Amino acid sequence: MSQAQLRGGASRTMDALGPTHVVDYGGVGPTVVLVHGLGGSHLNWMLVGPSLANRYRVLAIDLPGFGLTAPEGRSAAVSSQAEVVAELIRRHVGGPATVMGNSMGGLVAMLAADLAPELISSLVLVDPALPPQRLTAPSADTLRFLAMPLVPLLGPRWTAHLRATRSPAEQVNASLDFVAADPDRIPEEVRTAGIAMEEARRRMPWSTTAFAEAGRSIAATLARKDRLERTIHAIGAPVLLIHGEHDEVVPVDGAHWVQRLRPDWDVVMLDGVGHVAQLEVPDLFLELVTEWLAAKASYVPVPVSS
Repeated sequence: MSQAQLRGGASRTMDALGPTHVVDYGGVGPTVVLVHGLGGSHLNWMLVGPSLANRYRVLAIDLPGFGLTAPEGRSAAVSSQAEVVAELIRRHVGGPATVMGNSMGGLVAMLAADLAPELISSLVLVDPALPPQRLTAPSADTLRFLAMPLVPLLGPRWTAHLRATRSPAEQVNASLDFVAADPDRIPEEVRTAGIAMEEARRRMPWSTTAFAEAGRSIAATLARKDRLERTIHAIGAPVLLIHGEHDEVVPVDGAHWVQRLRPDWDVVMLDGVGHVAQLEVPDLFLELVTEWLAAKASYVPVPVSS
């Protein structure tokens, strides 16, 4: 990816249980680790990473099997991804960090906070993957982009079919139309960078299998609702949950469910916004996040006893 596409960030390889691609936006102060969603990459944060670096040290990770990070023997399951995030903080931050996760990345952030609470100073969850609270018929786009690629045996064939019948530009534009409430708000530079990434991903033989493995692990994790509730209740760090009221990927009733479980968490619903607030309304997103982080700066994680 070019420096223009990284929007000021530097491409680095860091060891986090294996070689891991990270975009380092620099900055000074407390560290913020940005974690993308299913099928995403560091590009999911390209509109907000540089501005966050005005106040924080900012790292945007490509999880194993996504973006420019090869699995290298690592699983793409969310529990394993949480271990990678924790190891990145442990090895390369040297102290607690804020973990900011979108969609699958939000679920990974919660699992990391449960796994290594001493490494997490706060969580910002942006439309995190959560269990639906009522059964509804999936939309055609949900079937096309999420359900079909996860079906064992059929999934890779479906993904291959999409790639054979759609250009990278068509695939990226259709995906952004799905995740955004108002796709016209997504800047052209995001689409351009996404197309370049899609072209690169089509040359990576592990990309389809990683997507399917991660997606199935999300479904399995959300299905174990009691276990997920225990994870949510175990998180001691401050949490900001931002959810678009027009999210068609993760229904907003999941955020309301978490709000009932953890009334001490700060929950903000954004009217007219879809699944990717950091791309759709980046200025509003930055205002909400920076004000909240400043207010929660005094929290210090309790070290885990040896």
